[in-house]
Amino acid sequence: MNARADRFPLFDALRALAALSVLAFHAAFLSRVYTSDSFVRPYMSHLDVGVTVFFLISGFLLYRPFVRSRALGERLPFVGAYAWRRFLRIVPAYWVALTLVALWLGLSYVFTARSAPVYYGFGQIYFADRAPGGIGQAWTLCVEITFYAFLPLWALAMRALGRDRDPRRVLRLELAALGLLWLASLGYKIWALTKTAPSDLGSAPYLQPLPNFLDQFAIGMALAVLSVRLELDERVPRAVELLRRRDWIPWLGAVVAFWAVSTRIGFTGELLQTVSRRMFLGRHELYTLVALGLVLPAIVAVPGRGLAGRVLATRVLAFLGLVSYGVYLYHFAVLKQVDEWLGDPMGGPLGVRLVVYGALGALGATLVASLSYYAVERPALRLKRLVRAPVAAERGEATAEPAPAVPPAGR
Repeated sequence: MNARADRFPLFDALRALAALSVLAFHAAFLSRVYTSDSFVRPYMSHLDVGVTVFFLISGFLLYRPFVRSRALGERLPFVGAYAWRRFLRIVPAYWVALTLVALWLGLSYVFTARSAPVYYGFGQIYFADRAPGGIGQAWTLCVEITFYAFLPLWALAMRALGRDRDPRRVLRLELAALGLLWLASLGYKIWALTKTAPSDLGSAPYLQPLPNFLDQFAIGMALAVLSVRLELDERVPRAVELLRRRDWIPWLGAVVAFWAVSTRIGFTGELLQTVSRRMFLGRHELYTLVALGLVLPAIVAVPGRGLAGRVLATRVLAFLGLVSYGVYLYHFAVLKQVDEWLGDPMGGPLGVRLVVYGALGALGATLVASLSYYAVERPALRLKRLVRAPVAAERGEATAEPAPAVPPAGR
């Protein structure tokens, strides 16, 4: 069963789907979908839900080894090795991409003494005037970096609550704590929205840091807890068996939630539309439901069987998942280049423009991402052996490098 494996191979394709959804989101922006009255505009304007998918993926894959070791009374994953692998996975490729994109698009301010430490140090979301700059979608990396730092501290705090020989009681306590974390994140958002409005240009320092998204990471972490609980059972629960046989059910739920967020909360995706506080919270929570529905089959489905299992086992999606970090880093710059080549704006029907931008953007971003993976990312990951756990530990996503677990661009 996939949920019992040390590695979750279907997550590679899930990353690809999330990355492609965000690429389509930006392709719609540059092809002027948001200035049209097309029926697809509300749906295209919510394809940045891929960001939430990546947050859940990170919460699940990175927390599972920590919670599993606690439940089984084993040594925690070595934090030094965990931190070193997270650094190698994120930082070298980002630094190279930031330099190349800044030169490519003429973003000379990135290299100034005032801005270079901010952009190269993942600090732009804390400055209202610099949050959209550099690689604009890298605001999500700032969130991920802080989550990487938060995660081992949370694991140590949970272990400090006491040891229990009953792993099931340990996991129940974990779920209760994650429920409180979810509530704390919701409380933070409610407070932050009293300080700024979602549409304000200066909202980034309030609405983009980690506390705003901890509830979504907490959902991924809770899935990790449940997967460990499943591992302890001698029999697969009926609910899980149902999901394995009909792995399309969570995806159907994701489709319904996506329809609701696109058509039922008042956020239509119109360019320069004012986003109310109610819209912001509604979109955030519905995005969580969409991501949850997409992620569940990747945990329980059998590769090559069932609808989700077959889709997520395709080789093309698996490869795109492998290079998805590069797609994330470079896709908007590629789309900007496509836009310059095609003209401002490209003529022709809206559907044709959208398809052309999306196809050329996907092809170009995949090519650049492949070069990034083989020339930068993979060589950097070979350095992971420089920091090893002092005691041999079981293979797990927190210390054994997964395929890219980084969110794609957000709006």
